[in-house]
Amino acid sequence: MSASHFFSKDYFQARDRFIKSINELKDQGHQLSHDTLTLDCKGPNQENLCIDIATIGSIDSKNLLLYSSGIHGVEGFAGSAIQLSVLDQLKNASPIADYCIVFIHIINPYGMAWHRRVNENNVDMNRNFIKDHQGEPEGYAKIDTFLNPKSVPPKLDLMFLPRGISLLLKYGFTNVKQWFAQGQYTRPQSLQYGGDRLQQGPEKILKWLETRCSDTKNIFAIDLHTGLGPSGYDTILIQEDIKDTDYKTLQSLFGDHVAQLDPTKGVGYRITGDIHSGFSNFLPNINWLCITQEFGTFGPVTVFKNLRAENRWTQNNALNDQIKIMNHWSRTNLLNTFNPQDQSWHQQLITRGNKVFKAAQDYLKEL
Repeated sequence: MSASHFFSKDYFQARDRFIKSINELKDQGHQLSHDTLTLDCKGPNQENLCIDIATIGSIDSKNLLLYSSGIHGVEGFAGSAIQLSVLDQLKNASPIADYCIVFIHIINPYGMAWHRRVNENNVDMNRNFIKDHQGEPEGYAKIDTFLNPKSVPPKLDLMFLPRGISLLLKYGFTNVKQWFAQGQYTRPQSLQYGGDRLQQGPEKILKWLETRCSDTKNIFAIDLHTGLGPSGYDTILIQEDIKDTDYKTLQSLFGDHVAQLDPTKGVGYRITGDIHSGFSNFLPNINWLCITQEFGTFGPVTVFKNLRAENRWTQNNALNDQIKIMNHWSRTNLLNTFNPQDQSWHQQLITRGNKVFKAAQDYLKEL
C-alpha cells in the first residue's frame, strides 16, 4: 500500500477514515472507546467540526501513550495520515493489555477544514495553553509592520526579501526568529496570536484528560507537526528545561533526531502556551515525557512567506464569502507548504511516524 493512501483530501474525509479505522479495531476485539468533542464552529458546508478522541486499551492503566495531531490546522493532513497508518498497523497486533493508547485526532478541525494554521479566532492553538494571556516578546513591535502588513498580498511581493533581509541584518536571525515565533497575546489579527483566553478545543481536551486520567501515572505524549527542518526529516523537539534523565532516555530512543527548543540550536525556538506544557502543568501529578515530532517541508523563507501572505489576505480582504476567501491562492500555498503533494515526502512521514510510535510503545511496555 502506498504511503500516499493515508493522506485525505479534506478534514471530513480524514475524520470519516479515522472513525472507520477505530471501529474496525473494536470489531477485531480491541478494547476501544470513542469520545467526540463537538466545537461551536462549522465547516465550509456548515458541517459540525469535532475533536475525536479514541482510547485503545484500558484507560485505568497506569501507563498511557498520548498521540495527537492537527493542532495547527493544515498540518493535520500529515498528522492524520500518520495516525491512520499507525491504526492500520495496530489492526495486525494483539489487543493492548498493559498500557493504554489515546489518539487525539485533529485538535484544530477549523484550521484543517478552512485551510488555515490557526483556529476560528485567529489563535495559534500551540500558544494557547497558558493561564496568563498577556504580553508579547520584547522585539515583536520592532518587526510587526513587516510581519502583518495592512493590505492584501500581491502574488509577486518584490519588497519581501529586501525588507526581510534588512530586519535580519539589523536585529540578527536568532532574535527575529524568536520574536516572531514565541507567541504574542496583544494583537488578535497578527501572526502567532495566542488568544486572550483558553480556547474551546483546549478547554474540552483538558477537561477530558482530567476526568479520564485520574489513575494514570506515566504519559508518553507525541504531538505531530510539519513545517520546520529539512524536507521529510523529522526532528524530535523537546523542552529546554527537560530533566537530564528524560533527555538521556529520548536520546537513547531517537538518537540525533532529538533537539531542544532553543533558537540558537537548530530549527526550534522557545514558545509559550504549547500543548505539552499545558498538559503537564494542568496534571502535575503525572510523570510526563513529551515530544513534538516535526517533519520538515520547505525552507524557512518559503514557510514564513506563505504564513505571512495567508494571514495578510485573511485579515485585509474585503470579501464576505468565506468560500471565496478560502479559495484564494494564499490559502492554497499555505496548504501546500505544510502538506506537500510529494510521494517521497509521504513515504518518509509514514515510515518515521510509525518508527517513533513503535519506540514509544516499546518504552511504555518496559515501565
